[in-house]
Amino acid sequence: LWVSGRQYVSWRRENNDRINLIADKGSYKVGETAEILIPSPFSGEQWALITVERGDIIHHQVLQLESNSQVWRLPITTDHVPNVYVSAVIVKGQDADNKVATYKVGYAALSVEPEPQQLTIELTPSVEQAGPGDTVSYEVRATDHSGEPVAAAFSLDLVDKAVLTLSPRPSGAIVEAFYGRRGLGVSTSSGLAISINRLLLEQWERYEEEQRAREGIEAPMEEMPAPGAPMPTAVAKVAVKEAAAPPPGVALREEFADTAYWDATVVTDRSGRASVEIELPDNLTTWVFRGVGVTAATEVGEATTELLVTKPLLVRPVTPRFFVVDDEAQLAAIVNNNTDEDLEVQVALSSTGLTLHDDEEQTVTIAANSESKITWQVTVEDVEKVDVIFSAVAGEYSDAARPRLTTGPEGTLLVYRYSAPEVVGTGGQLTEEGTRTEVVALPPRYDDRRGELLVQLAPSLAAGMRDGLTYLEHFPYECAEQTVSRFLPNVLTYRALKDLGITDPELEKRLPGLVEQALNKLYLQQNDDGGWGWWYSGQSRPHLTAYVVFALDKAQEAGFEVRDGVIARGLEYLRGQVVRARELKSYREANRQAFILYAMAEAGDVGYASEYTGDLFKNRQKLSHYGRAFLALTLDLVDAGDKRIPTLLSDLNNAAILSATGAHWEEKDYDWWAMNTDTRSTAIILDALIRLSPSPSQEEGRGGGLIPNVVRWLMVARKEGIWETTQETAWTLIALTDWMVETGELRGEYAYLVKLNGDEWTSGAVDAGNIDQSVKLRVAVAELLREQGNRLDISRGEGPGRLYYTAHLRVYLPVEEIDPVNRGIIVYRQYRHANCTAGKKCPEVDEAQVGDVIQVRLTIVAPHDLYYVVVEDPLPAGAEAIDVSLATTSLLDQHPALRRQAEDSQWGEWYYWWWHWYSRTEMRDDKVVLFADYLSAGTYEYTYTFRATLPGRYQVIPTVASEFYFPEVFGRSDGRLFTIVEGEQ
Repeated sequence: LWVSGRQYVSWRRENNDRINLIADKGSYKVGETAEILIPSPFSGEQWALITVERGDIIHHQVLQLESNSQVWRLPITTDHVPNVYVSAVIVKGQDADNKVATYKVGYAALSVEPEPQQLTIELTPSVEQAGPGDTVSYEVRATDHSGEPVAAAFSLDLVDKAVLTLSPRPSGAIVEAFYGRRGLGVSTSSGLAISINRLLLEQWERYEEEQRAREGIEAPMEEMPAPGAPMPTAVAKVAVKEAAAPPPGVALREEFADTAYWDATVVTDRSGRASVEIELPDNLTTWVFRGVGVTAATEVGEATTELLVTKPLLVRPVTPRFFVVDDEAQLAAIVNNNTDEDLEVQVALSSTGLTLHDDEEQTVTIAANSESKITWQVTVEDVEKVDVIFSAVAGEYSDAARPRLTTGPEGTLLVYRYSAPEVVGTGGQLTEEGTRTEVVALPPRYDDRRGELLVQLAPSLAAGMRDGLTYLEHFPYECAEQTVSRFLPNVLTYRALKDLGITDPELEKRLPGLVEQALNKLYLQQNDDGGWGWWYSGQSRPHLTAYVVFALDKAQEAGFEVRDGVIARGLEYLRGQVVRARELKSYREANRQAFILYAMAEAGDVGYASEYTGDLFKNRQKLSHYGRAFLALTLDLVDAGDKRIPTLLSDLNNAAILSATGAHWEEKDYDWWAMNTDTRSTAIILDALIRLSPSPSQEEGRGGGLIPNVVRWLMVARKEGIWETTQETAWTLIALTDWMVETGELRGEYAYLVKLNGDEWTSGAVDAGNIDQSVKLRVAVAELLREQGNRLDISRGEGPGRLYYTAHLRVYLPVEEIDPVNRGIIVYRQYRHANCTAGKKCPEVDEAQVGDVIQVRLTIVAPHDLYYVVVEDPLPAGAEAIDVSLATTSLLDQHPALRRQAEDSQWGEWYYWWWHWYSRTEMRDDKVVLFADYLSAGTYEYTYTFRATLPGRYQVIPTVASEFYFPEVFGRSDGRLFTIVEGEQ
């Protein structure tokens, strides 16, 4: 409560130029009048400049103040929505009380409710309750603030309420987006002062605090990790029996969805009405239907309505999301009787891949409007996936369902192995009629229940490259490098096939969506400085940025549209990373500069790149082999006749290493930040030889005779059709694509024959119809000769073309021999009860009750600096990692944390917490994954929690830590058994 009058008021006078204007209300509606008290500290004659501001001066008035408690009135109009700022600058001239002219400035922030701009939206379903699979119609009606119907464009969606409970979406987001609080955007200055910026800042901060207090603004939610692909651990090769099935006549619910409907193009007519029909999925849940609308006059609004979907008798499966071979678990079905009578219900579990220790069908009596839990004890067989269907039948009522949350195809549960594979391989090529013999010998000890010999025949590089392209396209992680590697080789292969006059309808259909998805991710991941880091918002890395710019340019060349300015910003960042060669202190810096110059030249910035190539050539002793290859390619882009190119190619030819499997290059040291390996170097050098040799497909010329041997070595270096890292795979596919174009080798016509131990395994003929298709042959290790070598004969007949082949033997160590492994990284895993208080000795546990929260503590020892580290910690199948970003997670649950144990550090605890050691964490159905760009030598501790959810005795696969681009540097913990029991009732 305040009053004002003409009498002088002795307002507090401070030693600054500020006063506080006082508004009579916290917020206003259009049509009301705001009253603002101007508490002037001056007496006598004084003038004020009154302005209404927001991004501009909306209104101004010069006013002679009648008193030093003047009230100024402002009629609120639609122009003032959502808020305005009233400013008063009081100027006081010289008089008896003021030796010099002076002034005071005051601001008041006025909030104006956007009622005239808000729509009233009514959403009406055709039924109050529905069943799974029903078709439901919704009517949408939109009116303005006065109740008149309006034509509006709508986005309509139907989302499972359970999902929204886990991750709520903000209410009224469209109103906030269009009519949320806006900044001042106007500066006021006077010749009587140096600056009043402090006033504006303080007023703005005060206003924000007041708004938070009034509105209870919430902090933004953390980004949820995207759902991930299954862990790349090998799965069993044993065939699964026929799929599980419900009882005859019982409809199976298996089409589940989190979002049942979304259409952003619905428009109401002049009467403000529209209607849509939606076929519901099989979820038994409450669906939330939302309409978000906007008119041509920017009137906006949002509304929701709920629809219950249920059945008189329903079954809810309770299973893990995956299994490990030999898991012993308790599966359950919760059956709800929603009728008003007691029911005798036959509840059944139909399955494949499981050994049941209880009767498949059980009969229970369930009281009216109640539920019952029926359980089965099962053991998981050595299969690829488990299929389960739960059913309940009671007279006219019935229901059947697969589990809702699964990891396998078509609602199945993936089964992983608790074993360690060892893989060896060989390969070659037949360019003319003849036979090549390989001998395959088994090791002294192995698990004969699993493992295989895989032989792959490829009549062309295009056929041999298919697995690599598929591997990259479906790679389970999505950092910037892997996003590029996912689409770049596909783009270049598409261009190559097109140049050769060959069509690939499947690739042509799939590629646009693949590229568009990748480009959109890269746009989001680009940092403000124009560069890219390993993950979103990570520190920009010059090498990664060069790789992205190179890929974007190739996509653009292939006809795909790249958003304006993205490449230019990337190039601008790269220019800032280039230095004179004398400033390059290591071969890593020199290699990085060579690749940056190559990427810039490929992207059209030839002039800038040319300024540094000569300097780098003079200092080429600083470059690794692959760095020299990039420099040669850059010189060729600047001037194809550059006489320095032969010198670089000669250096590379002389450094090649010849062996029985072909030719390759080995670097003296790993280039960690560049993600480089010997295979990657070999691929990059091969591409340089192909593109720069005068006649690369002939035996003569610079590098010409060497190239086929390099191609052979790279084809042999694959394991099951792919190379060890995404970088190896991407650069190898790029080089092989260029070789395919150079040789035009997609021409072949000959017969082939494969024998194993003298018996024909397969035979066939190559022609234009199958030149780009490979043949894969598999045989279980149990069928191979154990005491002597197995003879593998590969033959081809007369005719043009090449026949590439590889043979890889995969064997598994027995389970009891899986011990921890240290090959550059030491990993140790501990389970403890999360409620064990700090300061106490917390014992390890291997058993928990359902509902217990277990803390997982991973100790990672890095004897040396590590680069691009990935730690994968598989979960017990009966447990769920706790995602603290979900709205339903208890505040008592712990955030995952990676800490360096630095008690001996000279920096003490400050250093302990200062460095963010990890780049990203992901909590998946079957594992928790940690990524770190760089770990300096030391000991680290990563902790997270999981909740025990389902009773059973579970095999826990070892934790594995490795360098992503150097997988031979890795460590593995031991495996373990973890038991979960029912809690006390």
